[in-house]
Amino acid sequence: MQNFANGRLPKFDNEMVQELADVIAKTARRAGGRGMRIDFNLICDALDDDEDLARAVLTRAGFKRCPEQWAIGKGNSTVGNYTYPVSFADALADILDRYEPV
Repeated sequence: MQNFANGRLPKFDNEMVQELADVIAKTARRAGGRGMRIDFNLICDALDDDEDLARAVLTRAGFKRCPEQWAIGKGNSTVGNYTYPVSFADALADILDRYEPV
């Protein structure tokens, strides 16, 4: 694990954040030029209600914060257009459980 310049440890495992972001980015790429928006609560719930982790993952995936949701590109589609939201959340939870077992 790497340290920051001031010597403190990062809050989250970099590999875990990247793997979670890859799942989200892969789904977002299906939208093509239409872009995609994600409800923050969906991601937060899948990541054991850790808002800081959800923000880190969405930022790493290239999403920008909008008033109630996060979006990439034009934000004209949702997760439900390309996959089942429940299975999408389960995939994120499975990755989280691999890095942080309960």
